[in-house]
This record gives sequence, structure tokens and C-alpha cells, in this order.
Amino acid sequence: MHRVTILIACYNDEDFIDNAIKSALNQNYPGPITVCVIDDGSTDSSLEIAKEHFVNPVHDTYRDCPVTTQENIGKFGESKYIVIEKPNGGPSDARNWGILYTLLYTDIYAVLDADDEMYEDKINTCVDIMSQDMESIGVVYGDYDTYHVDVDKKIREFKEPYSRRRLTEECIVHSGSLISKKVLESVYEDTGFYDIKMRTCEDYDLWMRISDKYMLVHVPESLTLVRVTGDNSSFIINQDVWQQNWSRVMEKMQDRLI
Repeated sequence: MHRVTILIACYNDEDFIDNAIKSALNQNYPGPITVCVIDDGSTDSSLEIAKEHFVNPVHDTYRDCPVTTQENIGKFGESKYIVIEKPNGGPSDARNWGILYTLLYTDIYAVLDADDEMYEDKINTCVDIMSQDMESIGVVYGDYDTYHVDVDKKIREFKEPYSRRRLTEECIVHSGSLISKKVLESVYEDTGFYDIKMRTCEDYDLWMRISDKYMLVHVPESLTLVRVTGDNSSFIINQDVWQQNWSRVMEKMQDRLI
């Protein structure tokens, strides 16, 4: 069965990181799962909370930074759990660290924001779709529920079926998608799998690069709970930064056409 690594980049998410980790470890997928938390220099208690899941930890280093590992964990007692501690570099940099650290024993990556939760069938559902054509399918994405914390309200968000034309107009693909390792390796740039020069829209840039070569497939099921709070990055990044990053996505797309 395909080996799946769930990447959780974390920066000051002490209120939510525990639920994110538990949802990743509670997946129904019967194959090998690695849950990799990359703490991006948190200054709150996020790192300590992430480490509470260790029972028999093994300590190591990666690029001179601490790494802690736990084998035989999760719903079926067969998952691997990793916490990488690194200096702050942003979500793209954190995910790139996690990808590179786990590259040798991963076939498919799943991305989970530290303030979100996966429903227990997410990995199983998406891997089933991707497994139908690993040569052509690069990304599998689903719908999700947004939970608006301030008003205690949950709303179903329906994503569009994949269309390359629509993707060039706006980001129709959820950031918390499953991605083939082979595909990630094929679109690697000097700025990483995820572009470390981008503070936002980094997932959109990745989807655009992947769509040049591979198919993206939509699953019309709600597979993730996405929390919406005043602290979400989309609320605290100003419009100028959004525009700069969006423009970079478009410029890179045009450059690839030349």
C-alpha cells in the first residue's frame, strides 16, 4: 500500500495543534502513515503540546535541528510520528523541511494546517482516487467544512470540479490536498517544492506548476474541518502582500509558457 506522510506546519497554534495531530493519527487508512509536525519556531506552547504524544521517543537531528520520532502509534498502532524543530521561516519553508526529511519513505503527501482537522476517512478516500492512475494524477482535493469560531457556526464549502482553465483564473483547489511524491519531485524549483519566497498563495503556485504536467482530481465530499478565526493568515496578511504574491504566481506561469 502507498506510504502516506501527513505534513503539519505549525507556528503558534497552541489552541488547535493537539486536535490537528489527533485527527491525523486517527485516520482509517490501513496503510503506512507518518505524521510529521514541523514546528516553525513557535513562541507559545505549541511545541510542548506536540511532544505530549511521545511515549518512547527517539532523538535525532536534521540540519542541526532537533528531531523526535515515535514508532507504532496511531489508530492501528502502526503509524510513525515525527516532530521537527526549526527556526521560523514561514509555512512554505516548514513544509519543504518535512518533505525532504521524509522523502525516502513517502509515496503520497497530505497537507494539514495546524488549526484544521482531517475527517477520519480523508486519507483513505483520496488515496483510493489517486491509486487509480498514479502516472497521471498529481493532486486529489476535496470539499471541506468551515467552522467560524467567533459565531460557532459550521458551513459546507463546495469546491469546483477540476478545470485547468478555471485554475488559471483563481485557486479552486483546497490547500489541504494529497500530492504524489513523484509529482512534487518533478516540479521542484530553486525556491523549493513550495516557493519559500511566497508568504501566501504558495499552494496556488504549486497547483499551477503541477497542472502543467499532471491531472488534479476533485472529490465531492467534505473531508476537512477548517477553522476560521481572526488569527488565520488570510485575515492578517495585508492586501499589498496578497497582490504581490498573486502577481508572482501569474508571472511564473507566464515564464513557463515562454
